[in-house]
Amino acid sequence: MHLPMHQLNSEHPDHDSKKDRKSAVQKHHVQGLYDPNVIPCDWKIAANHALSRRVARELTDEECENPTYCVCCGYQVERVDLPYDCDPLDLKFLGSGFPLFYMFTKYCIFILVEFWLLKGMFSLATDLMGDYCFKTAIHSKKDAILKCGGSLWHFVSLANVYDRPDIRRLQTNLSLIVVIANMITFLFFRRAQTKIDIEVDESQVTPSDYTILVKNIPQTDKDLKEVLRNMFENAADGRELQVTDIVLVYDIDEVIELEEQMQDLVKEKQEYLEANNLNFNDFKVKQIDEKLESLEHKIHETEKELFHSKDKFAGVAFISFMTEQMKKVVLQHNRHTFLERIKAFFNNGKTNPEEDSNDLILEERKLYCEEAPEPNEVDWEFIHIPTGTKIKARIIAWGISVFFLIGCFFLIWFLSELAEKMNEEVEEQELKGIKNSTTQTIAFLTSQSISWTIIFFNKFVIGKVYHLIVDLEKISTKTKFNISFAIRQSAALFTNTALISLVIDFFITKNVIGKGGFIYNESNVFLLNAFIPPIVWFIDPWSIQKDYQRQKAMNNQKSCVLTQKEANELMEMPDYSQAKRYGDIMKTMWFTFFYGDIIPIGIIFSIMGLSLYYFIDKYNVLRRRTIKESLSKHLSLTMIQMLELIILFSGIGNLIVSIVLFGEINWQDITIIIISIIYIFFLPMEQISEILFPLGSEDETIDYKTAKENFVTSYEKENPVTRKEALKKEMLNYH
Repeated sequence: MHLPMHQLNSEHPDHDSKKDRKSAVQKHHVQGLYDPNVIPCDWKIAANHALSRRVARELTDEECENPTYCVCCGYQVERVDLPYDCDPLDLKFLGSGFPLFYMFTKYCIFILVEFWLLKGMFSLATDLMGDYCFKTAIHSKKDAILKCGGSLWHFVSLANVYDRPDIRRLQTNLSLIVVIANMITFLFFRRAQTKIDIEVDESQVTPSDYTILVKNIPQTDKDLKEVLRNMFENAADGRELQVTDIVLVYDIDEVIELEEQMQDLVKEKQEYLEANNLNFNDFKVKQIDEKLESLEHKIHETEKELFHSKDKFAGVAFISFMTEQMKKVVLQHNRHTFLERIKAFFNNGKTNPEEDSNDLILEERKLYCEEAPEPNEVDWEFIHIPTGTKIKARIIAWGISVFFLIGCFFLIWFLSELAEKMNEEVEEQELKGIKNSTTQTIAFLTSQSISWTIIFFNKFVIGKVYHLIVDLEKISTKTKFNISFAIRQSAALFTNTALISLVIDFFITKNVIGKGGFIYNESNVFLLNAFIPPIVWFIDPWSIQKDYQRQKAMNNQKSCVLTQKEANELMEMPDYSQAKRYGDIMKTMWFTFFYGDIIPIGIIFSIMGLSLYYFIDKYNVLRRRTIKESLSKHLSLTMIQMLELIILFSGIGNLIVSIVLFGEINWQDITIIIISIIYIFFLPMEQISEILFPLGSEDETIDYKTAKENFVTSYEKENPVTRKEALKKEMLNYH
């Protein structure tokens, strides 16, 4: 089910024009003047919708006295483009997620430059000083496993100093310095991210500033809103609190099913119109229209019934307070742990009698309070899903992920075995004095196919597959969805790019430094990974496809059977997925630190690739994308935690190479692994960063009722069950 999107953020100044915009848009919705399923569509409405959804700054009252607003989503049509060289903070109207993302990318580039200056440059210079790959010919067939492949990639890799343990020891010592520098950089990184989030938060007033999300609420015969109001107004040891709004969440599966039936009817109508020359007066078309009208009425009635049905309450509520300080007081006085949630889950949501009596407990259930997401960040289709159902869905999703990666493993293994066989055939022919150009070409192309397959599979397949997999998890907010997607995609990309090749080349084919082996393949991956993603992102085949579809529809307007909603979406630029961008960057960072010590020239490739990616992504956001996500800081914070894994991967990568290739264990690698495990899994780095770099944030100075005048959306208006009543009530307030 796709719910309408509204503008999320409101600037502090109170403009009458904002109220006018709300009034005009809501009037269209309430009076039914906008119908998303109408056929034929109005292309002018669709064009205005596309203009209103582009990434650009809304004109102020002084710049535009009589602005136009999209009748379906409420965004202002008149906008001014931001310059290409704008400060990422200028994108704060999209939420804190975008300034945080571009700061994240900049710090990743800085960390790579740090890696290059502290170790990579020295490693490359000393690798070039070696001569092991020049002396390959003196090795006998018995030592073929140790033969250097002799390509350019081998001469600039650790393979060229295979017989120089003194040089390798110097390189290993520098790894410790890199790790220490990384840990210091991460502290400043966290500070910079926190500073940006505070700056964006203080410049915006949003519903979540005053609201908490409460879970584990039992169904009851009492007036639940009144019960919750009394509980939370007395939830802070005598401090006076004032609850302003309570929005309950309901099980809307029945509504979703009816909406799916409506979409099936719309498709049936479209197919019939196409087959009958768009005869809108046809008896069957009128029949379908009557069914659609009846179904729409049934949806409205079902929503009303849900609102009054205690059995359909999902145990979740959004509770807003008069001030942001009141909200914070409630959260401080009502903390809970993950262990408490687990215990309650296995006890049917109930809290044990010995639990702290100061907890908010309703009918033996402890109420779990947490920061609320923004209204249009909530996925209302899934927020009502019970925890047990979500756990089952996520187990299934993880199972599918594992099977998918197993399939990737066998694909790369097949290509590696094929490349190994072809290279052996070439070597045998060379020993016999035979030079077959066809065999050599096939061997070369087979070796190249491994790296090309990995890169293009990662770019065009992984994202689509994991988006479908994460959809199965029934995640309740868009930020959590993007976090799950970014984690899974990063892990899958890294597995395909680094881990599968390591297992195959080190332990199955045992071809590490030979022709078409590990060094050769991963050097190609470094090169292709650096330049193919930004080049593809610049060419942007998704925009080309959308432009073609749009042009085709515009050229056939007379025979077009698109609904208004479909026309609106067609006129938009392609959607932007920040989680995919994080996945691409994280894969590059993990891969570079895993193999950068072995292939130091790859560090330079990654620096160049991420720098290109930064500017191309910013260009695409400003000119070629529609942004429908307003993500919170939590995605960026999770990505920082994932980025910190680079120090662990650096130690593990070096240790595996030392053991397999050189038959030795370096104390430096063990030390790095131990330090990184303590740093990542045991030290509270977020709290340490806050202590070292205290950055105070100010609470909103205006109260909820005043701020609400500037909210274009709210939890009540986004909730499918309460939306229509909320819009009608607000319309009455304007008359």
